[in-house]
Amino acid sequence: MAMETAITRMLGIKYPIVVAPMFLVSNRPLLEAAARAGAVGLIPTLNFRSNEEYRSFLQGWPEGLAFGVNIILKDNPRLEEDLAATVEHRVPLVVSSLGNPAPLIEAVHAYGGKVWCDVVGLRHAVKAAAAGADALVAVASGAGGHAGTLSPFVLAPWLREETGLPVLLAGGLSNGSQLLAALALGDGAYFGTRFVATRESAASDEYKKALLQAGPEDIVYTPQVSGVPANFIKSSLERRNENSKAWKDVWSAGHGVALINDIPAAGELIARLLQEYRQAKERLP
Repeated sequence: MAMETAITRMLGIKYPIVVAPMFLVSNRPLLEAAARAGAVGLIPTLNFRSNEEYRSFLQGWPEGLAFGVNIILKDNPRLEEDLAATVEHRVPLVVSSLGNPAPLIEAVHAYGGKVWCDVVGLRHAVKAAAAGADALVAVASGAGGHAGTLSPFVLAPWLREETGLPVLLAGGLSNGSQLLAALALGDGAYFGTRFVATRESAASDEYKKALLQAGPEDIVYTPQVSGVPANFIKSSLERRNENSKAWKDVWSAGHGVALINDIPAAGELIARLLQEYRQAKERLP
């Protein structure tokens, strides 16, 4: 059963399920598993220790498999060279974060690629739309990593109505019922934390175990780790010291931890999301 939305048509994928780009967590096995299951996964270019490693990843990516990359625009010393590699290898999907996306959009559109922009409110959404973004990622309250403060029930449909662009909903998604809700509110579902707790992800065993043990009240929204407000697991914040590294030792997670109880393979998880989606749809009055 395929689910056709503006997002699936844009990328030629079966399901509007996106595995979010997660710093130090996303990797090739996770992206491949997502693509083979009919979804799409993304990876931050800064997950590669050098531009050369990033280029090697692009050169070795299987032809015909959907994927995308995330490029941080603000304070990124590798921005120009990573963008150059992205253009050279004609990466089909690029998601921009934390900065003015206009130059990136122009460069990616020149070879026919698509650009989505992370936004947490209307002001940045309008600017992204004016710059030519193909879709918006509505990063709402409860999302892992750098998150906004608006409810996903408001943010996604609001941005969609105000900009006319397809919108993906990010923030607290862990199961198929939430996939159904995301598609009622927008055009796609952006899953992050739920896929940290998969066998393929590069997260440590301790990180994955912490996700199983945490509840939504154990997630702390603070700018103290990276300088930009983001969500982290309280226990990793409490043991933080001068030697701790952001994202590696201080673990990011969203409110979706409430519904994470196991560590499946990514393909199995996507199949489960689809089954839960169908069951939730049948329960509707």
